[in-house]
Amino acid sequence: MKISDVQQQILEQLANIDAQRQNTNLNMISAEEIDYFVTTWPISTQNQLDDLEYRLQYEDNFKIMKIFKCYHSFFHKKAPKENKKGKSSDCQPKIEILIKLSAKDTIKKDVYVKDQIQLKDASEKNSNTNPFNEVHLWPSEWTYNQWIQKKDRYPWLICDDGKIGCLYCKNVGELKTCKSQGVEISTEWSQINVDGGTNSKLVTRLSILRHKISRHNRSKAHNFALNISREKTHSKLSTSFETSTSKHYQSTIKIFRTVYFIAKNNRPFDDHSDLVELQQMNGVLLGQTLHSRYSSTSIIDHIATKMRNKIVQNIIETNSKISILIDESTTNSSSSGMIIYLKASISYDSPVFIFLDLIELKSQTSINIIDQLLECLHQHGFTDIYLKEHWISFVTDGASVLLGKTNGVAARLKEKFPIIFSWHCINHRLELAVNDVLKDITATYHFKYFLDTLYSLYSRSPKNQNELKLHCESLNEIFLKIGRVLDVRWVASSYRTVKVVWKMYPALYKHFKEASEDKYRDQKTRSKYKGLCKRLESLQFLSDLALMYDVLSELSQLSLDLQSRDATLIQADKKIKRTIRVIDSLKTINGDYYAEAVEAIEQMMFKDIPLCNNIKLVCINKNQFITSIINNLNMRLLDNYEEDKIIIQDIQILDKKTWPADVNIRFGEQEVKRLCNRFLLNQEKTLRGLRILIDEETNEIEELNEINNLIKTIPCSTAECERGFSLMNIICTDIRSRLTIHNISNLMMININGPPLSIWDPEDYVKSWILHHRTADDNRSRKINRKEKESLKQNLWNIL
Repeated sequence: MKISDVQQQILEQLANIDAQRQNTNLNMISAEEIDYFVTTWPISTQNQLDDLEYRLQYEDNFKIMKIFKCYHSFFHKKAPKENKKGKSSDCQPKIEILIKLSAKDTIKKDVYVKDQIQLKDASEKNSNTNPFNEVHLWPSEWTYNQWIQKKDRYPWLICDDGKIGCLYCKNVGELKTCKSQGVEISTEWSQINVDGGTNSKLVTRLSILRHKISRHNRSKAHNFALNISREKTHSKLSTSFETSTSKHYQSTIKIFRTVYFIAKNNRPFDDHSDLVELQQMNGVLLGQTLHSRYSSTSIIDHIATKMRNKIVQNIIETNSKISILIDESTTNSSSSGMIIYLKASISYDSPVFIFLDLIELKSQTSINIIDQLLECLHQHGFTDIYLKEHWISFVTDGASVLLGKTNGVAARLKEKFPIIFSWHCINHRLELAVNDVLKDITATYHFKYFLDTLYSLYSRSPKNQNELKLHCESLNEIFLKIGRVLDVRWVASSYRTVKVVWKMYPALYKHFKEASEDKYRDQKTRSKYKGLCKRLESLQFLSDLALMYDVLSELSQLSLDLQSRDATLIQADKKIKRTIRVIDSLKTINGDYYAEAVEAIEQMMFKDIPLCNNIKLVCINKNQFITSIINNLNMRLLDNYEEDKIIIQDIQILDKKTWPADVNIRFGEQEVKRLCNRFLLNQEKTLRGLRILIDEETNEIEELNEINNLIKTIPCSTAECERGFSLMNIICTDIRSRLTIHNISNLMMININGPPLSIWDPEDYVKSWILHHRTADDNRSRKINRKEKESLKQNLWNIL
């Protein structure tokens, strides 16, 4: 029987009693009472049936339940008429049987179905008596009307053999989940074994029943069972919907995974159609649309936009503090872009760097940068109100347009968002300190010039590079490329260059020596190699090279430590001071490489190469060089600005290693109060956590989580922006130079923030996509016919 036919029969039964509405409780039911029933049917899906079942079970005010209750009251008060055959023409059982049939017998039978079996006989007797004492359809202490009233108030009541129980506790009582969560389901209620006792007085038994029902209704175990039952029903509906949706949109999900693969692996959009064709040849069903490069671009834009929305929504919902990092660069398409990163806590976890966007700058003035930055933040969901309370730091490089004291971007942002703490990238400061040393010590220019000459000699001539490689092989040495030293690159790059020259010293000497004696080269070239050879074998160069090796190794390690994603201001300050002490010690105790050079100079032999004294060259004065480095590091890296200095000192109060031996219980209160007032933190809670930290040994204190996350949220470097630009150059190569900034930003969003393909679930993205776009199985789109072009090699292909 079709459900639509069942509905028609129910409506006919309702029409049969329409004339009796004025004299019965059915008069309370208006036409709107069956609105859900009439408009929802005919029911055609399992989801609609599950929804009807859920509402019949759990919603007290559900309209169909009201109709049921009125039916019971009506047919109980008025006996049904006899037809000619002597049988009752009562339409109520028919209606309920049809409802039961329509819901696939999922409507509970505890009262409404059970009672209907006996309803004919019950209508023939007085309503205040119980003709079913033998059957015990409800407790003997109650009349039928009282039982119905109790069921109205407590829909979870069930009855068996005159005793009552709880439907939810019965269904949930056997689960192990209850005991594991510290909840004990009452055996009396779950096994339907509750009664009014054995007292001879009816009033006493009724009072006991009322008390037991009321207490159980308020109990923790009952509410736990109720929640479990509801979650089970919702999970059933959700699983049913997800299964049907997954089958219906399976082709679109596969298309989304293909597009996601392209974004994660930096492949061109044109690869999409080829990958789709490959999968179809392997038997994968991918529908007939969303196969073009244009579809790939749109899907990537949709995924990236939804990812941004999810990230920003999570940050706002968790009230996470945020830091913003920006940097500028130029793409291969000669477009000036500004990269924007966030550092924030996701779902109350430790703060992480998050790529937000890459925008094209209209102009590079401070006003325009601020306007475009705020426009980007507003576009992705951050409001000015939220930013005023949660934007705690702004980190960038040392460009004057960004950090100018009067009209710089940081200064203008502080006027609008007062709690912002502006910070100059500490890695850029390190480079500035090294450059200052070059200006102070002029002898370093000769060293830098010589290494730059080596870089030019081998980077511009493959022939020279191959010759050097042959010499390395003959000496059993590893060939390494020589880079620049002490230029715009960070210190780690300069250290690698010095290290390569130190390791390939014999190969370089052999190459220069042979080239200077090569008769097939012209006189000018031989003279050039002869000069390089004399410089390389000099005592002065070896001394400078060893000194640079020792110092740059320490500075390189410091630079790498400061580039770490989890580096905090406290950690950076410690590492800077430690590095300064180590470099200062090189004045009195020679480093490993400088000691080796001193020994080689005494023997006039280094790696089996004879050394000579070139009086025209001037060595770098070791003590003067080290002193200059220390002075510039102190001036550049250790903050001399009063505001920055105070904040760093206040933050260090939470580091136990900086505390004195005898600590008062109120130690550090003023510093913590300043931080709480500065960054709008919960002062009372933080002070309580500080006292626990002083009084106890543990460092895991819940009250300090907020201020600890604040400290971790403030980055000390913009190295993450530089990593973003490196990825941008990988994506936007010379071949793909026509990519727009917007598409590059979408690709970077997925590549940096997106999970690996193996764990990425595209279903949520597909559901939002189909609200405004077509699926891969849409028949309204024209199918693409791929025709292979005729080729002169057709006959060759035929035999292959």
